[in-house]
Amino acid sequence: MSDVENTVREFYDKYGWVKAGGGFGEDRLFRQFSPPFYPYEAKVIERTIACFAGLRGRLLLAGGGDLPDYHIRIANAFSSVTCLDISQRALDIAKEKLGPDVEYVLGSILDIPVPDDSFDAVLCAHVVYHVDKELQEQAINELIRVTKQGCRVVVIYSNPDSMASRLMTFKNKLPLIWRVGRRSNVSSAGSNAPAEARPPLYSARHPLVWWYRFESKCRVSLMPWMVMGNEHERQLLWFDAIAAIVYRLCSWFERARPRLAAEWWTYPLIVLDKSEQPRASGDLARRILSQ
Repeated sequence: MSDVENTVREFYDKYGWVKAGGGFGEDRLFRQFSPPFYPYEAKVIERTIACFAGLRGRLLLAGGGDLPDYHIRIANAFSSVTCLDISQRALDIAKEKLGPDVEYVLGSILDIPVPDDSFDAVLCAHVVYHVDKELQEQAINELIRVTKQGCRVVVIYSNPDSMASRLMTFKNKLPLIWRVGRRSNVSSAGSNAPAEARPPLYSARHPLVWWYRFESKCRVSLMPWMVMGNEHERQLLWFDAIAAIVYRLCSWFERARPRLAAEWWTYPLIVLDKSEQPRASGDLARRILSQ
């Protein structure tokens, strides 16, 4: 296991999947939003589940963590489910939710211990950008390898050049009086504990055009997932009334211009449909402009 994987596993074993104050560290750090966010999130979840419409058979949840509810809804549509994670604590949580009939594998997406063409679908949510940046291509190739021809890999990734990140950068350059934000019960460390009590979490992101290197093996599609993270919301959407308007506008824009939303949002959905035969790499600029 790589040094980065050991760092990520330590974060989740010692903080992310440890319950305190009624929730996991992951909840306190990443999942606290304003009330207007949740109707928007419901549409995000339905869009994610729709990616698996018509797919049945074997499902791989690659780095499923604590299995949010939408993971379970997706898993329930398949006859066989495998949960893969580098954290035994995460697998124990998953087993509490899915029961003993699911296969649980302690391992890395860099070296998945199953034969080629094993799964009819793969979901890998918020995992790849916590893999060593130089090894992320290897991770995606592994996910493609274990997926059957004609079947699908769905990855939730993070955009290093999102609109929310740009707005945050602009806001931080303003005079101090304009750097207001929403009050939060969570400290900048993600909990009421001192920042040093939380292990570091590695994160690295490629630009979205990076994903087209896999087009010789897959049809690559980019879709919008979520417009911003909770820290963006805290800094940019100061009041619930503002948040409600922004989330409604974002839902409309995702339907009207899904390609632009995928490029601008903080979290895109990357859909990789594994080709029946090797594909010739096309002209990247032409593909981007045509979508």
